[in-house]
Amino acid sequence: MYRYCVLLLLLVGCNSAPQIDYTTLTVDQLRSRLTDSDPNVRWQSVFELERREGGGIQAVKELTALLDDKNVEVRRVTTQAFAGIFLEAKPPYSKELKQAIVVLKNNQDADEVVRSGVRIALGIVESKQK
Repeated sequence: MYRYCVLLLLLVGCNSAPQIDYTTLTVDQLRSRLTDSDPNVRWQSVFELERREGGGIQAVKELTALLDDKNVEVRRVTTQAFAGIFLEAKPPYSKELKQAIVVLKNNQDADEVVRSGVRIALGIVESKQK
C-alpha cells in the first residue's frame, strides 16, 4: 500500500506544471506569450495586459492578430481588451490602432459574444470621434 501511495504522489507531482503568476510578468513577456500554442496562455496574457495601464496599447499589433484566433475564448477576451484600450486611448489614434479599428469593423465572427465585444469597442471609438 505504501509503495502505491508513493508512486501515485510521484506521478501526480511529475505531471503538474507550476502555475505562472502572470501579474509578475513584464509587458514584453506577456506580449511574447500572445503567440503561445496553448490558448490558456494566450487568454491569460491578454487578460493581464488589459488590466495594466498602457499594457494593451503596447500590444495592439499582437492583439489585432488574436481577433482571428482559433480559440473563441481568446477572441472574446481580446475584444474586451480592445474596449479597455479605446477607453484609455485618446484621438488621434496611432497607425496600429487605426488598423485595429479597420479589422474590428470588418469582423464577422460566428460567436455572438465576440461580435458584442466588437460593437462595444467600436462604440467607444465612435463616442470619442464626436
